[in-house]
Amino acid sequence: MLKHSRRLSLALALMMFASVVFAPILIGRTEETAEPETLELKENFFASLKLDYINGEPFDASVLDGKPILLNIWATWCQPCVSEMPHLNELAKEYADKMNIVGLHSEGLTFTEAGELVPNDEANQAAVEMAENLSLTFPLVNPDTNLFLLMNDPNYGLQVEFLPTTWLVDGEGFIRGILTSARDKEMWKQVIEGFLTKLQEEADAEADT
Repeated sequence: MLKHSRRLSLALALMMFASVVFAPILIGRTEETAEPETLELKENFFASLKLDYINGEPFDASVLDGKPILLNIWATWCQPCVSEMPHLNELAKEYADKMNIVGLHSEGLTFTEAGELVPNDEANQAAVEMAENLSLTFPLVNPDTNLFLLMNDPNYGLQVEFLPTTWLVDGEGFIRGILTSARDKEMWKQVIEGFLTKLQEEADAEADT
């Protein structure tokens, strides 16, 4: 279900984030804490993230600036997630000039026994093998510390409770819709067309004022 808001913005989440950023943030186990990374804050939050591909190579998040994003959050054990990936892969090619379609690996990071947040080697290897088996070419990335905290801590209002979950993000980095459950290609195409149409209508209305 698409949860609409005029602008479910990361500005709100980041204000909450900044207010507690130096306090220990508990996720799952009481001894686990994570220190947020330092962001080079730009106007677009997502373009400021320090992301890596699932194979560990750096991902240039600056490409996310100025173009809408379909950010699909998934895991390899989630069969509905895996089943829709070929559809998203095709749509990423078809809409390359209009939208960034990115897969965000929900289990790309994990806590050590000492409470350090590190790459989840086992899960990432499984993700790489899945991508190879499905011949996926659209970007599959792991979260950085900041995005991991936003996804997992309820204090920020963006906690991911279901997989797959998809964030629809406008070209300025504001989350405009949140969807849960998998879809086939035609259903995703309707979502994308509707989202792009809405953004264009808003841009036209602003231009007329």
